[in-house]
Amino acid sequence: MRTFRAALTVSLLAGAYVVAAFVLVGQQLAPRQPRTRTTGDPGGLVLTEQEQPGLWAEVRQLAATAGTRAPDEIRLVPEVNAAVSEETSLLGLRTGTRRMFLGVPLLQGLSRNQLHAVLAHELGHHSTTHTRLGALVHRSRLAIAEVAAGLSNPLVKRPFRTYARIFFSLTRPLAYAHEIDADRLSARVAGARTAAVTLRTLPALDAAWRIYLEQYVEAGTHYGLRPTRFFDNFTHLMSEPERLEELGRISAAPPEVAASAYDSHPPLAERIARLEAMASAEEADGADGADKSGNAASILRYPSQNFLALEDKTFAGSGLTPAPMAEIVTVAGARAAAVNAETLLNAMRENQIAPATVRGALDLIATGDLDRLLDMVEIESTTAEAAGERAFEEKRKVIARLLGAAIAHELVGEDKARYELSWAGPWRLVDIAGQEVDPENLAYEALGSPGYAAALRAWVHQLDAKADTETQTKAAAEPSAPPDGYIGALAPISGDGFRTLLVTDTGLMLVKPSGSDRLATGFASVTAGSPGRTLIQRALERPPAELAATANAAYVPWDQIRALHLKQSSSGRRSADITTASGAGWSLRWTDAAESEGHIWPAVDHYLGRRFTVD
Repeated sequence: MRTFRAALTVSLLAGAYVVAAFVLVGQQLAPRQPRTRTTGDPGGLVLTEQEQPGLWAEVRQLAATAGTRAPDEIRLVPEVNAAVSEETSLLGLRTGTRRMFLGVPLLQGLSRNQLHAVLAHELGHHSTTHTRLGALVHRSRLAIAEVAAGLSNPLVKRPFRTYARIFFSLTRPLAYAHEIDADRLSARVAGARTAAVTLRTLPALDAAWRIYLEQYVEAGTHYGLRPTRFFDNFTHLMSEPERLEELGRISAAPPEVAASAYDSHPPLAERIARLEAMASAEEADGADGADKSGNAASILRYPSQNFLALEDKTFAGSGLTPAPMAEIVTVAGARAAAVNAETLLNAMRENQIAPATVRGALDLIATGDLDRLLDMVEIESTTAEAAGERAFEEKRKVIARLLGAAIAHELVGEDKARYELSWAGPWRLVDIAGQEVDPENLAYEALGSPGYAAALRAWVHQLDAKADTETQTKAAAEPSAPPDGYIGALAPISGDGFRTLLVTDTGLMLVKPSGSDRLATGFASVTAGSPGRTLIQRALERPPAELAATANAAYVPWDQIRALHLKQSSSGRRSADITTASGAGWSLRWTDAAESEGHIWPAVDHYLGRRFTVD
């Protein structure tokens, strides 16, 4: 049966080439359609072997295990995806550049072993270990799908797509078997338990990424803003306890997504069940399924630097102004409240409800005259009593949402409240004392109780716009987040002995040399080594948060830097003057002989914006 199916597949492929030839002839004979030829960038940030030797070594090892050649390129991309694609011709018979795409959200949300499982599966699509025909069918299915999607001429589109549907239908069992082989390879590389957990985790990561883009990033694009620390924000969202609970539920019962006609994957539940059965067999044999590999981002050298470079490339040419996420949600929350408030007040004017104000609406509720507000909401007419109750509830929710937003808009406009960032939210409204308030819920309760409405009205009237003495004199701010990753380094910097300037994801750090550092740099000078390179290597050996806490380190967060002025002279001497919010400052000096690591000044420019100037 397997031999027959293989022969049938080869015949279908041969038929596909005949149909493809017909398509080419049809395109030549058919009336010309204007088209543009593009040689587009495949997207993402190229990670060269010189920059990422560790990553390339692991990928080459995975490719060798899969029995296929390693990719020609590895690209970092801003999406929940990992893939290995190939530029092919002749419907997959001739192969070209092979590219591997690594999604940053995967690196942030998976362990290193889980990433190995994903990459092994993707490389397994191109493996010829089990059968050469499987890899050929995989490439051909992708190529045929791409051709079918790109056809627009009706003379050639219909026959080719008809043949494509037949081809995909008859080759699906072979494609399914090829996917199962790829899953087995991922289990062999990372362990069946890890492979199964990975399949459960991917839908949760995808859901979290969609939440981040739709609720947070898109909130800023409406107002010409895009978040700085784009990828770091995603880790904050995934660390929020409420989000973790939500993502845990998705992982426990991953949703089955409707598959495309061109999809070759078996149902997700079936794949997970097969891997978990393999895991049970491994555990019975005494295999340890614990995953102690650490975060997948550790596969990169200086991941923060790479994420920052990809962020800049992703938004290049967008015209969006970079701003902290906290600033974006403040703007977006206030604007959303203003729009809803205007909707309510306009509706009150159209229905001749005076005064058309928040207090006017509260007065109506307090006097029990709810119908005038509720009648502004149009609900499909029903006759059943139960349906009428549902209609009342729907109207109550709509008015509560609009009235709550109108109250919030008034409070924000009078500086009695403000919107602030919430990774469970996307934003929350807090009063002048920092306590969260929920006008929508208060309005909903008031619509059900005139007595409660009177209390709500009194609360709105009495809320003072000025902070009390305790709030005014409260000076203690929340401590700045410690640095988590290095982006760049420069040494030696002149001062009291050699110094090292470190650029981290959360600020700048200036490190004085310890006694052992001085010995190491002295030894480097004697042996014709580089003192600057030695200082950098010794600093980067320690985690940034640990180093920032030492007595030899001075650390200042980005938001505490008032200005940084970089001077470059023709004599080979350079300097940077840094002024902090407290009025203190650093004056740094170095020469062209100083060693550098990473993209220091582009990173500084990214985080400081207008506060960074250059002579």
